[in-house]
Amino acid sequence: MAEALDLSIYVRRDGEAAHMDFAVEGVACGGCIMGCRFGAKNTLDLNYLYLAEKLGVRVLPETRVVDVKPLPGSADGSSGYEVQTVRSTTWVRRQQQRFTCSGVVFAASSLGTMELLFRLKEKGSLPGISSKLGKHVRTNSESLIGARMPGCREDFSQGIAIGSGIYIDEHTHIEAVRYPRGSDTMGLLTTFLTDGRPGSQRIALWLKNALGSFLCHPFHTLRLVRPWGWAREAVVLLCMQALEGHIEMRWQRPWFWPFKKFLVSHGDKVPTYIPQANAFARKFAQIAGGTAMSMLPEILFDVPGTAHCIGGCVIADSPAHGVIDDQHRVFGYKNMYICDGSVVAANLGVNPSFTITALAERAMSFIPPAESKAA
Repeated sequence: MAEALDLSIYVRRDGEAAHMDFAVEGVACGGCIMGCRFGAKNTLDLNYLYLAEKLGVRVLPETRVVDVKPLPGSADGSSGYEVQTVRSTTWVRRQQQRFTCSGVVFAASSLGTMELLFRLKEKGSLPGISSKLGKHVRTNSESLIGARMPGCREDFSQGIAIGSGIYIDEHTHIEAVRYPRGSDTMGLLTTFLTDGRPGSQRIALWLKNALGSFLCHPFHTLRLVRPWGWAREAVVLLCMQALEGHIEMRWQRPWFWPFKKFLVSHGDKVPTYIPQANAFARKFAQIAGGTAMSMLPEILFDVPGTAHCIGGCVIADSPAHGVIDDQHRVFGYKNMYICDGSVVAANLGVNPSFTITALAERAMSFIPPAESKAA
């Protein structure tokens, strides 16, 4: 859906008034989350990597780092590092490459950075990584709920992906999220809104609600659970809480697959039932004339739906409490930094992207320009 907006703006320059006319055209397609098709959004490949290349950065696509270790003669990396990579999109002809550099920045997202550092610590390449690696992992205390309005004349897939939000209490923030038309796979994960503490009682209540709905309103229920048309008829409500709560990630072999090590979570589970969020979803569905929805994995498996995994390599005052210092330098190593969501040490209650960007820019501000270091 294209929208045109005419603006008339008066500006004052050097004491004189000037009139400026603008015509702003926007495409409200709802595709911001799935990937902007019109180049209207800041993205890693379209903006940041492009600008980095203009500054002389060489980007190696389809490449995975498999090893990072200090060069001989300096266990702390003060003489530089050796980085080994392989091609990430093939099982044969891995095209191994070796690079040497004076410094390393890890920025593979929370889970990616933790997995790589666990591997390097275990194989002895970076044995000095703090034992706090994998501690204090958070999910923004999120829960995905929503509402679906089968047969509604309005197309909910049209508009900005996240265009509004509300604080329903001092800790709880809810955002209305839309997906572009045709992005209906999420519909396979949604079901009837179900209250209750995780476990067999909640599953039993969900089965009771589902059976009752099919028996009393079979046609409406079938329209509600079918995946096609989901993006056009549904609004996702992303609930986030700025409350203390974290889990731990360990590098080990899970019981169901003893052949390989993975990141495995431990500790108290992140809550998958937030009563005030469910109450808000019911009120929203009532006003919109639809049916409130929950996520199936939250009900059946007590697994939260989250888009914001953060922490695991948090900032601290010493290696006894975290992995990096307040300038993002990895404890025990020289010229080694971590600049991604893994450094965030608290649930933010909002999308963390701006916070992560601000932290990364702050970390880079402590590194003097090359000419200054040479001087």
